[in-house]
Amino acid sequence: MKRLALGFIALFCWSTLMALPRTVELDQATLAAQPVDVLSANFVDRVIHDLPVDRHLELFEKLDPDALDKALDTQQKQLTFWINIYNGYTQYFLKTDPTLYQEDRSDFFGKEQIAIAGYTVSMEDIEHGVLRRGAVVLSLGFIRNLSLRKPFIRKFAVNEVDYRIHFALNCGAKSCPPVVAYQTRWVDRQLDDSSKDYLQLHVEYLPDDNRVYAPVLMSWFKADFGSHDDQRAILKKYGIIPQDKDPKIKYLDYDWTMQIENYRAYTY
Repeated sequence: MKRLALGFIALFCWSTLMALPRTVELDQATLAAQPVDVLSANFVDRVIHDLPVDRHLELFEKLDPDALDKALDTQQKQLTFWINIYNGYTQYFLKTDPTLYQEDRSDFFGKEQIAIAGYTVSMEDIEHGVLRRGAVVLSLGFIRNLSLRKPFIRKFAVNEVDYRIHFALNCGAKSCPPVVAYQTRWVDRQLDDSSKDYLQLHVEYLPDDNRVYAPVLMSWFKADFGSHDDQRAILKKYGIIPQDKDPKIKYLDYDWTMQIENYRAYTY
């Protein structure tokens, strides 16, 4: 399916890889010389297309932590790299062996199984530690304390929390957003596009009842999304509800059925 939006073309495919275009192709002999954000995008692109990524895993593990921190010197690079790392490794692990995920999702996401820059970390460390700046999950994100978190999290936490990550991070469930190979130069467009697409699919607006059913992600991570007024503003920003309406917000259930190959590609 093709869609023209904001002057660029978004191409997407849910699971038919034959129809999904390559978006970040690199000469694999040059990987060690690539910027880390570009390397992470190629990693995701290759995982999507079931291409070998052993060299990527080796390079991620051997990254110098200070050099990586220095290389991620903008919010855009931080978001690009860590979203790609989260999504790429999640898909890689699920494709390799989904057993732990199927037996206990909490153990899967809490397991320290990602070797990167001299650390061995979990998906939770990346999502709630790095991308949500040390957010305590049970507090809905209202409690954040980097000083008590792991050295890895303290070193690499993003400059600021961006609610759009929740429409980008894919945990392998049916209600997750599609996996995208994010690229620094386009990441703001990509995150906006992913947010709009996800909300269009996962929001039910009932104007006659003055009610809107939003993704439960907006409740689980309330500190990231803000008050109900803030959440309505987000829904208005992406054209989900009219600008002159302020419906009551309710939340939809989340479908945890495993769905691995949920992919999308944006080309500009």
